Amino acid sequence: RTASAQTDLAAIETAKKAQGKTVLDMLQLARPDNFRAQWPRMQQWKEEGHAKYIGIAISGSNSYAMVAAAIDNGADFIQINYSMLEQESAERLIPMAADNEVAVITNRPFVNGQYFPLVADKELPEWAAEFDCHSWAQFSLKWILGDSRVNCAITETTKLHHAVDNLSAGLGRFPDEAERARMVTYLRSM
Repeated sequence: RTASAQTDLAAIETAKKAQGKTVLDMLQLARPDNFRAQWPRMQQWKEEGHAKYIGIAISGSNSYAMVAAAIDNGADFIQINYSMLEQESAERLIPMAADNEVAVITNRPFVNGQYFPLVADKELPEWAAEFDCHSWAQFSLKWILGDSRVNCAITETTKLHHAVDNLSAGLGRFPDEAERARMVTYLRSM
């Protein structure tokens, strides 16, 4: 993401070369500062065969209008913030993506660490085991992944044991809608 299309295209070529690919799998517009100018470039690069899929990545509700515009203008995927503590994207964007067959990648499952102080020193509810949940990190991630419209949840960590715990959220059963509602109610009651 620069001011120059030529510089951006050079970066794409460098990425393709580094990955040993002639076509990148995904190309995402991250933190767009001029969506109206940048999105047509993304579409052009896809048409020219630089990437199979194009999308937009944001992490805050102040950019939701751009995400909606990307969905309306041919995005293959969106990356947005979505968690039990940040559900705004489920009001319009996630349904809009589903209606347009646009993949949904979520970020900020722990709201940059704000989630963990809420659950610190609290026991995981016994009923979480019903959907194979064994930690508070998994509680958040399973809630996200239990939404059938979500294709992928991104987590961030620098610790191997946290990465293993996060990945384990993808194992076993996911909560259904009634269980997801119960999870939110439980979290809000703390």
